[in-house]
Amino acid sequence: MSTDVLSHFGGLDELIQVIYQGLDRFVALSQVTESAWSIYLGLKGPEGRWWRGSWSAKHILNITGVQSGPQILENFAEKLRTTFVNGDLAIGEWTEKDSDINLTFGQTAKHPLPMTLKELPAAEAASHATAVFTEIALQAQSRKCQLNPTFSSRNASVNPESSHTNSGLPRSLLRTRTSLDQGAAPVVNQAAERKIKALEAKLARTKEISPSADTTSKPSANSRPPKGASLANPNKKARKYQALEFESDED
Repeated sequence: MSTDVLSHFGGLDELIQVIYQGLDRFVALSQVTESAWSIYLGLKGPEGRWWRGSWSAKHILNITGVQSGPQILENFAEKLRTTFVNGDLAIGEWTEKDSDINLTFGQTAKHPLPMTLKELPAAEAASHATAVFTEIALQAQSRKCQLNPTFSSRNASVNPESSHTNSGLPRSLLRTRTSLDQGAAPVVNQAAERKIKALEAKLARTKEISPSADTTSKPSANSRPPKGASLANPNKKARKYQALEFESDED
């Protein structure tokens, strides 16, 4: 019977939420097994305190009704899941000396649901924390052991505008280009994109037609000296020389 009831609570398994209570910060973990739905609550601090509370199938049916069908159980589980994900949770008044904590689901709802959590012994609390980190490590293996699934070491060290430094584009258009490269804009300024492409094409043509270094060293056709001018001084006419004639030895 318990398996049938808790089979509708799969959406509450492996959820995690942070609860701020005054100056204290708690982390809540939701876990579903074949026998119960459990909440683990850890207090951030040097003592590493943990609490645990559970609802069995019998406890759930006492809330929803003994004759509750699958649809009612699914709706109830979905409401609890929404409450947990939205952070609509509250911890009742407690002091550091208290070993029990009262966790309320749906503090803003018309009928809030309280759950009593009892503190775990130090050894059991440490064992549970280790089990949680082991599960995190196993999941991180599919991300090449990266703890944060959204972190990218390549993107973290890249300046979004540095890759376009030498592109010759205005800074305002570089920001538009950056957003386009990252694929972040379902609403894109198409006019700006066309202007970017036009400027890039213009820049490419300018580089292609720029004069080479050796063209400046060659004289142009207009700089050649006029016909008959002196090679030593092009502004003067060349002198005419008469061929020398040698007398014959016979004379």
